[in-house]
Amino acid sequence: MALHVWVTPLAAQEQKGSSEAQRYSFTEAHLGTIVRLVFYSDDRERAKALAKRCFDRVRQLDAVFSDYRDDSELTKLCKVAHKQATPVSDELFAVLLSAEKISEQSNGAFDVTMGASTREWRRQKQGGSSEVVGSLASVGCQALVLDELQKTVHFKKSLSLDLGGIAKGYIADELAGLLQNGGVNDLAVAVGGEMVLVGSPPELKGWSIGLEGPDQKVIASVELSEVALSTSGDSYQFAEIDGKRSAHVLDPDTAKGKQDRLNVTVIAPTAMQADAWATALRVLGVEKGNALADKEDSIEVMFAPAQGEVVTTKGFPVLTAR
Repeated sequence: MALHVWVTPLAAQEQKGSSEAQRYSFTEAHLGTIVRLVFYSDDRERAKALAKRCFDRVRQLDAVFSDYRDDSELTKLCKVAHKQATPVSDELFAVLLSAEKISEQSNGAFDVTMGASTREWRRQKQGGSSEVVGSLASVGCQALVLDELQKTVHFKKSLSLDLGGIAKGYIADELAGLLQNGGVNDLAVAVGGEMVLVGSPPELKGWSIGLEGPDQKVIASVELSEVALSTSGDSYQFAEIDGKRSAHVLDPDTAKGKQDRLNVTVIAPTAMQADAWATALRVLGVEKGNALADKEDSIEVMFAPAQGEVVTTKGFPVLTAR
């Protein structure tokens, strides 16, 4: 998932007030996207050490969640979990448990069991013809058996998992936690389109965040603090398949990429929740997605279609036109 939101440059904002803490920004490429840390600290060397700790943690978690790596914990799990209940790390179990819950809440619109479909989409994106005979339609998270006491995972049948719609959110939460544990009180973490926002820049109530539409243009901004945010869409990750634009967000009912142009932005208590819900609601579309979102007290949502008006849930923050 590419970066659909951005932190407004703060130079002008900082002139409004003074503080001993300085603003630091660190950016590295990881996970096929950009990881950005923006925070305030009164100690330059400590800030650099915290950033290094964060990026080291990203590398550690990539080795857990990646479905691109043959040596990742996820890849190894998918080779054996249909044979026997398999112990997994706390990190992987937490993500799978959350994925199972949001799959149930979204009536299957969020589905991490579509790994085979994801690989097929990537193959066709590179210009390859379909190598699959038969349907790749969703297996469903009901095929996962999670034992919370033993922290084991068992597949009812052979499965390939894709955590691309939830793991980056988990990683963003982890990085924010590392910074807070290091004494940072004002921070913005972005892992692609997943963000965690804590505190605020000097003299402000929150972080000013630009929200993009499907054409990669910022259509509005909001001021946020103490929340997480995620945007799902096809502005950056899409493929031309059979002459049609196909988003990287796959529909579990068809095993194909969504073809409507739509960005969905979700605000939630954690980036992991926001990430998964943004994917689920992107699959459902404006009408069904908005109806479901209105029933979920923990999230607020903005739907920005390429054609038509922006739609938000009742509690979504006030949008400031750009």
